[in-house]
Amino acid sequence: MTSIGDLLVEFKEQPGKGDEPTVLTLTERNGFVRQADRFSKRLATEDVSKYKVVRRNEIAFNPYLLWAGAVAQNTIVDEGIISPLYPTFRVRDGHDPRYVARLLLTPQLIGAYDGIAFGSVPRRRRSSVHDFLNLPLANVPPLPEQRRIAAILDHADALRAKRRQALSHLNFLTQSIFSEMFTREPHPVVALGDIARIRGGKRLPKGASYAIGPTHHPYVRVTDLRGGAIQSSNLCFLTPEVQRQIARYTIDEGDVIISIAGSIGLTAAVPATLAGANLTENAAKIVPKDGQAYIGSWLARMLQSRSLQDQIAGKVGQVTIGKLALFRIEQLEVPLPPRALQEEFVERAARVEAVTAVARQESAAEDLLFASLQSRAFRGEL
Repeated sequence: MTSIGDLLVEFKEQPGKGDEPTVLTLTERNGFVRQADRFSKRLATEDVSKYKVVRRNEIAFNPYLLWAGAVAQNTIVDEGIISPLYPTFRVRDGHDPRYVARLLLTPQLIGAYDGIAFGSVPRRRRSSVHDFLNLPLANVPPLPEQRRIAAILDHADALRAKRRQALSHLNFLTQSIFSEMFTREPHPVVALGDIARIRGGKRLPKGASYAIGPTHHPYVRVTDLRGGAIQSSNLCFLTPEVQRQIARYTIDEGDVIISIAGSIGLTAAVPATLAGANLTENAAKIVPKDGQAYIGSWLARMLQSRSLQDQIAGKVGQVTIGKLALFRIEQLEVPLPPRALQEEFVERAARVEAVTAVARQESAAEDLLFASLQSRAFRGEL
């Protein structure tokens, strides 16, 4: 029976005196990244003499996160250095490095990594090099077939990367439209409290818990605020009995939600589908006073602008705990352009979002196709 040790050999190499290779970090989801890119600064100590060299196409894993798939191949620099805690490996002669790297990240092997992890703390379970190299493999094809499979998967993955890049550009497009329309020309500035009322949410009553499944009473948490919208995929729900106890703390279409604890300053406009939902105590709702001064989706976007986020950060800094007080939200100074201009932005943003939604669906379909392609490839059916 073939094992991972038949494809990889461990090695340990330290940087030469005076060498200054790029410091890399090994992540669960994105493989190797430059440490400076991930943390905006170099975290490694000044003395990196005991760090390990990892050259292009060489492989390493994080022994404390291998169970989560933290194994990667260096494809970003010709020579880097990583923490001495990470075991490093070279691909043995007679095997294709790209094929091996993809094989190590198949769902089947990641499941096997979980089986060799040991320790009592779930997020810190450790895996040994010995157990890793002794994991069995089946149906490892000859080198020409490995190269063919790797080329097909690399090509398919490149197409997925282009789609993700297009999505990133679409996300940036809405920001660019907003900046073009509202930051180049001055507009009257008002205190948010002059045009809206700020109301808090409510925690679950003592001893209460969420409903087991969906009900007619959604409960919006800060974790549901992502990408400038309320994401409905993981909403919690309340039983009618629990909802009656906090029935006053609901949201309506046209309100804007802003997080006031934890990840402070996240915003989203409330869609019609969530009118009547309950709101967490870690967020507040911004309710229009007359319904004419602003559009909710426009205000949610304005509150994400740099000037408003700077104001929000300053308001949090004035209190002793990490929470944004409701009266300080009222003090936020908001530029207020004509409603017709707000409507134009909302219309343009909606057109971009329609294109983005199609692109997301196509990206999800490509991900499913790639997973199927990869599964067939490593079963010898490609």
